[in-house]
Amino acid sequence: MGYLQAAGDHFERDGHPVTLRGWALGTWMNLEHFMIGLPGTHSQILQAFEAAYGKENAEAWLDRLLRCMVDEEDLAWLKGIGINSIRIPFNYHFLMDDSNPGVFLENGFEQLDRVVQLCAKNELYIILDLHAVPGSQNTDWHSDNTTGRPLFWKYRVFQDQVVWLWTQLASRYADNPWIAGYDVINEPGYGVQPEEINGFYRQVIAAVREVDPHHIFFLEGTDFGRDFSALEKMEDPNIAYTVHFYPFVLEEDILDPALDDAVRMNIFNRIFDAQLSAVARLERPVWCGESGYEIQDGQEEFYSQLLLHNIRLCESRGISWNLWTYKDARCMGIAVPKKDSSWMALAERVAEKWTHHGEEKISMQVTKELGTRFFAPLSASLAYELDFQVRAVVHEVAVDQVLKPLLRGIPWEKMLGYADDFSFANCDRREIVVNHIRLFIQKSEEEETC
Repeated sequence: MGYLQAAGDHFERDGHPVTLRGWALGTWMNLEHFMIGLPGTHSQILQAFEAAYGKENAEAWLDRLLRCMVDEEDLAWLKGIGINSIRIPFNYHFLMDDSNPGVFLENGFEQLDRVVQLCAKNELYIILDLHAVPGSQNTDWHSDNTTGRPLFWKYRVFQDQVVWLWTQLASRYADNPWIAGYDVINEPGYGVQPEEINGFYRQVIAAVREVDPHHIFFLEGTDFGRDFSALEKMEDPNIAYTVHFYPFVLEEDILDPALDDAVRMNIFNRIFDAQLSAVARLERPVWCGESGYEIQDGQEEFYSQLLLHNIRLCESRGISWNLWTYKDARCMGIAVPKKDSSWMALAERVAEKWTHHGEEKISMQVTKELGTRFFAPLSASLAYELDFQVRAVVHEVAVDQVLKPLLRGIPWEKMLGYADDFSFANCDRREIVVNHIRLFIQKSEEEETC
């Protein structure tokens, strides 16, 4: 079969139009604190495990977790929902060693390739997503940012490393037709200048095209994938643009089940179309690469409708979509550890002293207090910027005072077994959510066939 290609405003393969419908493997090769139930960034969490159990044991735990979180049963079940694509986020740390630049880490590639092969076996397109880069591309935890500052855009050496990394990956996957393409960098931060992001994208495209003429580049806008005004048209014809849609970030009221649904949909349409307005001028396919909600136990029906709203927004505009996320510690996932599992007991103990939302409140309070107490009240824009740096401090405090003491109290052999709680056989499936989306996909495919 041929390769998936960008064609006009849509995707196609062998001349036939394709709508990408999929799920992301979030918090797999890039641990995210609120999704895994532990404080800190990816690197800080792993450093805490190393401090408690030693480097060799920490690596063994991580290997077991990765294999339990995504295995053959997982991909077969996802395929059964009716989706045709998987977004695979990964942290550069799995493939590059900061202390040994220019050396590709084969053990990380083996994990990535294992899942790529499972996706291909189930005839699922793969979008490789570089979710965390050297220096961090945005200010938040999901880029494994331990400083709250996006240094990736300041230092050319970090950008050159990422160009090298993509060239390495592309040379390995150039002839794989199940690779849909490369999501070059996840959620570039706010304040990135046009010459910075366009220059970087052109550098990646030029380097990768020397080894891979086939695959699509998925390019994201600034401000965490929401703003495309800085992006320029690229000459390469095989490009698509990736929007991320989290309307509750801008309008928290939409998460209120009592809100009139017509009002909610008006808000959804307004926010989504505002994001798309700057993409239209680029005249390439659009892919909604992330969209999702924290699913509260007992409210699966409501959150199913929210997800369906997002999907309908995309499909009504001819846009492919990908939901966030497949599996996590009972947060946004559709496959989750059982409530009475050892992992969830650990997460509940953590939650007694730390939560993601609590962390956000603490950091903003501290940020504003710095101005009010010692100088003068901060402007909203300065408070927003500094809050990420204060939050980085809160991460370190929470890891030191919450995570490390808990890990020291759990024997190594027991902790190793905690990873098994994420295996498909040991997980609950949120079937209410899944069934709604399965039926929607079935109906959409039937309509496309007619």
